Amino acid sequence: MTEFTCTRCGKCCISLGRHMRITRSSSQFSHTLSVKVTGETRPVQVNPELRDLFLLKGAPAYEEGWCPFLRRTAEGMFVCTVYSSRPAICRSFRCCTMRILDREGRERGRVKGRHSLSTDDALLEKVWTVEIAPHSTIPDDEFFPLCQSILATRGYVCEIFDP
Repeated sequence: MTEFTCTRCGKCCISLGRHMRITRSSSQFSHTLSVKVTGETRPVQVNPELRDLFLLKGAPAYEEGWCPFLRRTAEGMFVCTVYSSRPAICRSFRCCTMRILDREGRERGRVKGRHSLSTDDALLEKVWTVEIAPHSTIPDDEFFPLCQSILATRGYVCEIFDP
């Protein structure tokens, strides 16, 4: 299995914004964060190299409703300005268990858990529904290699991520 690498798309952090609240600030870069969904409260520090970016409070760098520590860089990538002190929910989050790529290395689909395939590729959707989904109840150590094997016969490559 591969170690998960964030693509910095920002989707998870944007959607978590409604659950993250700054409850106290001891300086402009030192805050107490409350996570509504887990009840966690923890001190967070804005990473020194990201302080200028954190201070940007308007679009396109930041929009209302995002996690208060999420910022978009000038290059259009998303970055967590408190990454080194981020809460447990962020540390453990994986947006997918598997990415499915074509022979050229372009992403064709993502799998959350074992059941939720997101794809625009009609062949991949059919292979998943007919050949893979019926096996979704077998143990992980059998399921993920089976996915790789079936998808490889159709020209796909799987990146399977450690939990």
